[in-house]
Amino acid sequence: MNRRNRIALRNRISSKKFERMEWDPVLRDRKTITDYLATALRTAIYDGQFADNEELNQVQLSEFFGVSRVPIREALRQLQAEGLVRNIAHHRTIVTGMTLPQILESIEMRAVLEAHLLCKAEKRFDQSDIDKLRKICDETDQIKDYGTRWVLKNWEFHRALYSRAESPTIVETVERIQLNTERYARRTGSPDRLRQAAAEHRQILSALERRDFAKASARLERHILNTGEAIRREQESGTRAPAKPRAKEERPAR
Repeated sequence: MNRRNRIALRNRISSKKFERMEWDPVLRDRKTITDYLATALRTAIYDGQFADNEELNQVQLSEFFGVSRVPIREALRQLQAEGLVRNIAHHRTIVTGMTLPQILESIEMRAVLEAHLLCKAEKRFDQSDIDKLRKICDETDQIKDYGTRWVLKNWEFHRALYSRAESPTIVETVERIQLNTERYARRTGSPDRLRQAAAEHRQILSALERRDFAKASARLERHILNTGEAIRREQESGTRAPAKPRAKEERPAR
């Protein structure tokens, strides 16, 4: 979005929270306005721009996008059918969150499926795939924060691992899981976790260079489960009650 459009847009915003979203009115020409709105909101939810149980106010959304409330309601119905939002009292719509057990189970499922896909890809995997993965690792090493560049490069690495599996239904399931849990993974994006994840990518690549797909598959599964562990630690530390300050010891009277 250029600067002129951004200024004009922000002049219409009544709620500061929607400034987190990026959108381009030009994209409206590519699909119906309802589909566009659903895509924009879906992406914002997956990207973690809205917190679990945060309200998506129809009036504020219509002012932000510069449309009537009708396509907003239709877009929210689409997201409700996908389980991303739900309606509560007084026709309010909030973002549906995942519990920690649901997140961990989803990541466990993804780990098993991706490891299986990598094994299926073995017969068709060739040197060009190795070269592509190495290039992605080199590019990932240049990224220092868990922003959009990291997310996209991480997805590129994983897709390159199982692109030869020829199992579109399983791949679709994997990517749906990844989309739905990415918002929680981003909250764990410390420099230490980024370095660990990048090193794990290298370990997977190293096994593939030796054509040891069993080892690569096991390392891939462990790599994804480590993401689940990072999410678990982050959520548990966030819910742990703060320590009470210690009372000062009274000195005996002299």
